Amino acid sequence: MIKDDSSEHTTGVDTKMDILNATVELIREEGVGCATLRRIAEKADINLALVNYHFGSKEKLLSKAIGKLVATFDDAFAVLDDESQEPIERLKLFYYRYLSHLQQYPGLAKEIMDQSRLICCSQHEFARYSKVMKTEKMISTLREITHESDETVLSGMMVQLHGAVFYPVIMKSYMNAAGDEPAPEIHLPELKQQIEMLFSLYFHKYKQS
Repeated sequence: MIKDDSSEHTTGVDTKMDILNATVELIREEGVGCATLRRIAEKADINLALVNYHFGSKEKLLSKAIGKLVATFDDAFAVLDDESQEPIERLKLFYYRYLSHLQQYPGLAKEIMDQSRLICCSQHEFARYSKVMKTEKMISTLREITHESDETVLSGMMVQLHGAVFYPVIMKSYMNAAGDEPAPEIHLPELKQQIEMLFSLYFHKYKQS
């Protein structure tokens, strides 16, 4: 009699997905720093040893989980490929969609800097991360807007824009997680208005006729 091991195989696959999904949820809700193996196992309702069995190490699991989180931003990155729109409008819409997603994940916003440290820990990982995050496409879009040819200048502009658009979201996340002390009340314009304000100031000399 041939043993039917399909149910055993399915259970293994399901357990692996449960672990991955639990890790994603922890990062979304509380950040990478809170995604300990013990908490992941508790959230997935599995034995701690199964985490290493299925993923080999915490680092590999976190890399997979962050990759899955990044994939949820695909609709934002897709805008950068829509050449039917003017490059400055593509970039505006990219940031709006990306930040709209990010606001749903307070833990991810709070840990955005640690996220880059985790997945850019080697030259190979940095290259992979840059490809996933469409860094080249963003620089290409900036080149279309500004007609700048110096790659160092373009990279600097991208970093400055990232800092300007991400800072309010990240700071809000930190203040909301500050603990017992009430966070100072800061009134900001709606997200679309913030991006319009930034682009109006930053790209005023590149306005297309």
